[in-house]
Amino acid sequence: MGRMIDDAELAGWLVRLSGGLWSSSIGGAEAFAFPSWFSEQVIRLDGRIGMLQLSNFGAMKADDPDAFEAALLRRSIGSTMLYSTLETAHTVSYERAIAEGEDIIIVGMVQQGGQRLNTAAGVQAMGVGRVGFMSSLGPSAVEQFGVTNSTGVVVPVAALPGYRHVLARGADMFPDTPLTRAAGASLARMLFEWAQDPDQGQGALAGTEAALIALVRGLFRQFPGDGETSRTSEFRAEAGRIIERRHRDPAFGIAELAADLHVSRRQLFRLNEGADESPANRLLRRRLVTAREELLSTPPQDLAAVAARSGFADASALRAQFSRHVGHSPSAFRLAARTQPPRLAEAMLLSDEQSAPTA
Repeated sequence: MGRMIDDAELAGWLVRLSGGLWSSSIGGAEAFAFPSWFSEQVIRLDGRIGMLQLSNFGAMKADDPDAFEAALLRRSIGSTMLYSTLETAHTVSYERAIAEGEDIIIVGMVQQGGQRLNTAAGVQAMGVGRVGFMSSLGPSAVEQFGVTNSTGVVVPVAALPGYRHVLARGADMFPDTPLTRAAGASLARMLFEWAQDPDQGQGALAGTEAALIALVRGLFRQFPGDGETSRTSEFRAEAGRIIERRHRDPAFGIAELAADLHVSRRQLFRLNEGADESPANRLLRRRLVTAREELLSTPPQDLAAVAARSGFADASALRAQFSRHVGHSPSAFRLAARTQPPRLAEAMLLSDEQSAPTA
């Protein structure tokens, strides 16, 4: 029996991602000349193990688990992750999920096939072109029919203040508006551009992350806000943007963050009361995420260079914090990452540091 996700399916996937810029006719009717970056970056998953790898924080079921197939393309953009999948028929159920680490939102558009979302509000059909979300803040289930292609972005819940009451639904569909349709299409095109041309520098990376978060916020503004946040939530969001922009500078710390926010250190901590983490922990976690990315860069850098690019004072500081919070030394982490197959956290979601304890 042949594969359901064959070269023809992959070619159609690439055409959709590119918005028609890539033509499947390049290799003729029977042979497809895929670009090298696409062949190198696509992750193929199959069978029961593939289901476990792709089930995120849920439980996946299929009529024939051994026949399950999936293909995955993803690109890390700061604290966000662009992704696209081709998957054969299955159902995945999500409970209130991430016991440790950072809660997430998955926003996705159906580009082929169809889905049914099972939410607290009932069953909702998602056809081609429709955009929905799933969050780790509430239970949900999604059923996929045939070979389904979904493309979207994963963002931390902390990037979306004021909508926890919406995210608590677990899953829902966005209104079918020009904004929603354009946003879904732009996510696919953005992944295509970054996957084929990833070395654009930190300015482009930070700008893309900001644009993705702004796009997701725009989508959720189509739902009523909870009216609880305003100044405090916006303050915390601005603190996050400043940390993202300046965390690579070893001289940047809490005093500098307070100055950029035009508040005293005392006000900074008061306005952050009740948050999931302190400003200092948030800054450290962001530096650890960057250190992880730098450790996996090619060609390999020495620890002093990784520390300098991640905002740590020196290699000793990087080694101490990385070992404490990630659970491995930087060298051991790099070795393990290069010798083990991709796991879920590396394949689709955010990062291993989400589940690391903070000080």
